[in-house]
Amino acid sequence: MRVSLRAAAALALLVAGYLGMAGLAAGLLAFEVYSLIERPGTGLMLAFLVLPAVSVLVKAVIAVERRGATPGAVPGIPVTDAEQPALWDLVRRLAADVGTRPPDELRVIGAVHAGIAEDTRLLGLRVLRRRMFVGAPLLTSLTEKQLIAVLAHELGRYATRNSRLAGVVVSGRGAVLRAGAHLDADRWFQRQVTTLFRGHARLFLRISQPVSRHQELTADTRAAQLAGSSAASSALRELPVIDAAWDLFTTRHLTVAWEAGYLPETFFDGFSRLRTSPELQEELEDVRLHPTDPDRGPYDSHPPLLDRIATIDALDATAESWGDRPALDLLDTPTPLLEAAVLDAMAPEAATKERVDWATLRHIGARARVVHGTERLLDAAAAHMAKPPSLTTVLDALDAGRLIDIGPDTVPGNRAAGPRARRELARGEVHAELSALVALAFSDAGLAHWELDWLGRTTFVTATDDLDMADHLDEAVSDQGTTQALRTALALAGVAPDYRPIR
Repeated sequence: MRVSLRAAAALALLVAGYLGMAGLAAGLLAFEVYSLIERPGTGLMLAFLVLPAVSVLVKAVIAVERRGATPGAVPGIPVTDAEQPALWDLVRRLAADVGTRPPDELRVIGAVHAGIAEDTRLLGLRVLRRRMFVGAPLLTSLTEKQLIAVLAHELGRYATRNSRLAGVVVSGRGAVLRAGAHLDADRWFQRQVTTLFRGHARLFLRISQPVSRHQELTADTRAAQLAGSSAASSALRELPVIDAAWDLFTTRHLTVAWEAGYLPETFFDGFSRLRTSPELQEELEDVRLHPTDPDRGPYDSHPPLLDRIATIDALDATAESWGDRPALDLLDTPTPLLEAAVLDAMAPEAATKERVDWATLRHIGARARVVHGTERLLDAAAAHMAKPPSLTTVLDALDAGRLIDIGPDTVPGNRAAGPRARRELARGEVHAELSALVALAFSDAGLAHWELDWLGRTTFVTATDDLDMADHLDEAVSDQGTTQALRTALALAGVAPDYRPIR
């Protein structure tokens, strides 16, 4: 079946389903009015069934209608033509080239994503407002030609140059998916209406799938023609790389000291250093050479990523007159905009975090994890010695022969373990926690600090080799051992006797 015919069939099905719910509500209401006029008694009895049914149907129609619009707060930072003229000019030019209307709104978001969302009515048949979203990580990582390929593809999905109805089908699919995910199903009749709607939606999505797939392929072709096959295929390979790097950056670096109340002074200089760091190049290159498809759900119409790359390369298209500068050069004063977009994607309390340089942030984040790892030992020593939780209290417990008491309560996998097994477990656990506690003492005395590489590995750096406490720690937890040598070394280093780490 030709794309235009299948698109017409899909749209006819979409309209029929929407009107069907409204028609059923109107029919039931007309039947109730007729019953009240002709047989008032029967009409009154039927009202207890008909009116709730009509109410549910009307609510369903309204819910479907409203859910066509973007629910909740719109993510990202809106940018006007006056603020970012080069970016707007590019987007408008691309929209004209692919054959679709330009967006009414352009937003920069703090995610590895570019796309279009629409506020619609009548399940996508009427578009009220179109928004384009451009991810800040993309703007800092792609070239201008690669960004052109990405944006041209997103706009090309809604193009009507080859089939006037195909772009409408794409809008309708988006509206149906949003509506189906939010229909109310708390009561019996609502569940029946929801079941009918979702069954109809699945049929529509299945029939319209080839139309949407055709739009994806057409969008890829047009993106390659505009940006060149080389830029378009390299952009598809680069997107998973940026996504992997951004995930590592946000989870292990950007928010490393979040719980302690800190964020970095600047964001994207760190992201740039991560993406170019030698220790990550092999891993990122493997992602680039072997890209995988993200899970977009069962109704996604994108062809497999490697097939898209192969098709684009086979076109061997030459770029039009675009520059190959970094995409970031399209922005006027980019740093405040990009960082605002990232903050917008975070929890609201991000605005209250103190901003520090990257070295300080890494140290604070690593220190916070170490502090958390010493809490069990400090609390156990305080409980058994009836003293405040401090380094001295832990050492007093060891000198008093309370190693097992301040160790873990049970041996993992063996609750009936004997004293010897419990002692060996306690020795290993207390040794690790005491080592961390001593490291914290040196750090807080200004004698050491933690460093974090871009893979997320932590290194403890001391100011002098004289701070090696390995032998003293071994002696402190050994049978018939003593903490005297460790106490002396700590005192010589200037560590307070009652030291206790502050969170």
